[in-house]
Amino acid sequence: MKYSPYIIIMLLFFLMSCTKKKDLPKKIIFYREENNKGIKDTKNYIFLDAKGLLDQNDENFLSLYIKDDEQIKTVGFLSFKTGKGLTRVFDNNGKLISKKMVQTKLQESKPYYIYYEIVKRKYPNYMNWKLFPIPKDSLK
Repeated sequence: MKYSPYIIIMLLFFLMSCTKKKDLPKKIIFYREENNKGIKDTKNYIFLDAKGLLDQNDENFLSLYIKDDEQIKTVGFLSFKTGKGLTRVFDNNGKLISKKMVQTKLQESKPYYIYYEIVKRKYPNYMNWKLFPIPKDSLK
């Protein structure tokens, strides 16, 4: 897969969009999904599955979405901690043709429930967690 240049460009956009130096993680953690399984870890970012994220116990992970059509490539990041999404669309020559950053309402998904479980573990007294249970098969 030839995603590396697009990932590097997106990482630069992501890093430039962080407002404070302390917001920058030393190593960016991504949730490993089907659409990003061909991307290898580097010294700057790693991919972890659900078990790895839960073992890491760090809610600062991102979801990475990649769509590779014949005419365009779409790369998107989503931070479950901030709720911010960053999307860039490139043509086949690598030219940026669209960009947007949105504050999104997070929808239920596997990475959402992983984030929720990590927050529940780290901050057990934050709220009554029993009122909003996590579906049993969501963390597998």
